[in-house]
Amino acid sequence: MPITMQGNFTVSVKSKSASYKQRFVIQGSDGADGTYAGETTTPPVNITGTQWTITIQHLPKGKGASWQVSDERLGTPFRSGGQVLFDIFSNDSGPDEDYNDLILTCSTIESASEYVVYGKVRSYSGFCLYNPCFPRHIVIDTPRQLKEVLKHASIREALEKLYPERIREFEKRPPIPDPEPDPFAFRPMMIPLGMELPDTEQSIERITARKAAALPVKSALSQATWPAGTRPYLPDLLKFKDKFKLRCKVEDQPGLLLRFIEYDRTASELGGGAYTGTGDRQILGLAVTDEQGNYIFRFSRTLEDIAEEFEDVPSGSSSLATELRPDLIVQIVSGIGDGPDFLFETALHANVPNFKRINLCVPADAIQPGPTACQGGRAIQSIGNIWTLTGVGNTFDTEGRITATNPAGPRITRGAWRGYLDLFACFIDQPQVKFYTIRFRRPAGMWSFVEQAYRHIKISDIGTPDYHGTLVGPFTTVPMRVDGGPPRTVPYYLNIEQDPGWIIAKRTRKIQLSSAYYENLLYAPEEDPRTVEFRIDGYDKDGNKVAGAEDSIRLYLDNRRITGDIKGITMGGEPATECALFELPAANTPLTIKFRVQQAGGFVQSYWLNVLRGSATPVAVHDVVAPVQPLSVTYNEATDGDTLFGTANGVNPDLEDYVTAELQATAGAWLPTGKQFCAFAFEIHASPRVTNGYGLYGSRRLDVELVGISHTPPPTP
Repeated sequence: MPITMQGNFTVSVKSKSASYKQRFVIQGSDGADGTYAGETTTPPVNITGTQWTITIQHLPKGKGASWQVSDERLGTPFRSGGQVLFDIFSNDSGPDEDYNDLILTCSTIESASEYVVYGKVRSYSGFCLYNPCFPRHIVIDTPRQLKEVLKHASIREALEKLYPERIREFEKRPPIPDPEPDPFAFRPMMIPLGMELPDTEQSIERITARKAAALPVKSALSQATWPAGTRPYLPDLLKFKDKFKLRCKVEDQPGLLLRFIEYDRTASELGGGAYTGTGDRQILGLAVTDEQGNYIFRFSRTLEDIAEEFEDVPSGSSSLATELRPDLIVQIVSGIGDGPDFLFETALHANVPNFKRINLCVPADAIQPGPTACQGGRAIQSIGNIWTLTGVGNTFDTEGRITATNPAGPRITRGAWRGYLDLFACFIDQPQVKFYTIRFRRPAGMWSFVEQAYRHIKISDIGTPDYHGTLVGPFTTVPMRVDGGPPRTVPYYLNIEQDPGWIIAKRTRKIQLSSAYYENLLYAPEEDPRTVEFRIDGYDKDGNKVAGAEDSIRLYLDNRRITGDIKGITMGGEPATECALFELPAANTPLTIKFRVQQAGGFVQSYWLNVLRGSATPVAVHDVVAPVQPLSVTYNEATDGDTLFGTANGVNPDLEDYVTAELQATAGAWLPTGKQFCAFAFEIHASPRVTNGYGLYGSRRLDVELVGISHTPPPTP
């Protein structure tokens, strides 16, 4: 896989230990593009360019052999004699795997205006309550983490001081992200541990609380301005990190495209406030992780850039030289598709020196990896992270509903498919497949060809301005012998699964299907079931069908939303008076609510009624008239079978599927003791039983009715 490079470097051959011929290829540079012999006698090559790549190749022995791309790994950078140096190790297709067939050394002159950052990118999963790659902070990356850490008193205290508005909003309306979340919906939260550590790889977990408390504070981002007398007790935070640091599963992430961004802190952050992520940004460039998840990124800062950093210095800073260093954010870039162009954004790495190791940890579900290796047996391997292979706990019914229990993906019972669907397929058993077609139809109907444009990230192209992936298809230049017939022009795609010129991540993805397009093309709004069958076929370089290179799958597609509304709230058959006010004759007079929840395909996972008082204080309520109307319903396969339509499955729905409940406050009174009036919100929420293969779509509020409730107790005799 090519190695991405930035800026000025000298590349020289360090050693060769291989029987095959070796060479390296430079692409994307300002003037050094070309092929160079992989011999120690080759003169060093001086290369400049904003973004370029270096690819090591080898020529196997034998008649008709052609040059092949070698496997490449990055060595660890080091400084020596005023230079930054690192090696690129390669392994050819010979019988050994020692990664010394050709070793190149890359070097660049150290300068106050030049920066080199490097490290390893890992995903983390399991019971991880914080990002494991920030030794000086507790970093919260996801809503799920936030929900869990708020159960710990010391963390809650810190977060309530740093992010009072965000915590208040989170607990008022706990967000449940869709499987395709808006990346701006949750920016990382950073709890500084109140210390400044030297620029070494020393881990904060190895520093005792006593030493930590004694270390001086040098920058606003390493201390934050805690209100007087309320600063969290540091040893408690350190104990929290010790308790949970071993509960994460980490995994190297090869072939990820990284975008590096220089960040300018806001006035609030410069004053010692919490990190917000809302400051000005400048894109510095891109890098791709190697096959072990390692990266190297070089960037420059001009005198003008450095001068602007004077505006980015916290008040009262004790080290101007430190604070003039750039602050970095790193994004995991998708580069393709119709959604946001990045999958995850890290928290802030502040005051980065000219030479710095920065290891990155990314929530596994954020990067949506799909299958990481091909399995034999069938071509279609998975939809997103849901395996389609037999014997792994995932099953499809005859209409394409999915029941998934494998922990590698979301868990769902008799669910439908929604949104953009990543179809992963491998032709590992048919390596001669160079092209493939994808077709679709209603069951037993006529096949039509998929013609959606599909792009993937080609490493040599990432320096192109406004790059959003290189076209994989469809193309029509090579005629295909479809179903054994004569050659004809049909839309086909390139099989890139074994081509190291494309990034590893999701290289086996064959298409990103817009499920709504095929659903609406084949079915009228009122039709059910909405099964679409997809078929993939592989062809050789001449357009001939490869024997055994085919597979098909049925998917039940349903992008219809859950709808719902509250038709009205009454008391004794009468609506509220002016200003939506109910004057209660007794403290717990019943209120009648009429509401509806609907999903046309029967893919409701749950629905429920919320009652909130005042500033979003939950009020427990129940139906007091038999037969009791359930106010919280969750799909159960044993009792609901394939479908839960919503309130149509409730107690005594009318012809429009509205149900009625006579509500009383479970506590015995609508108003708290000592209060004669409060504002109330009656809300209907629901969540669907659908997936895009990466996650479950979250709940949303369908409707809200706002009323006032007043009760004046009778005078005491």
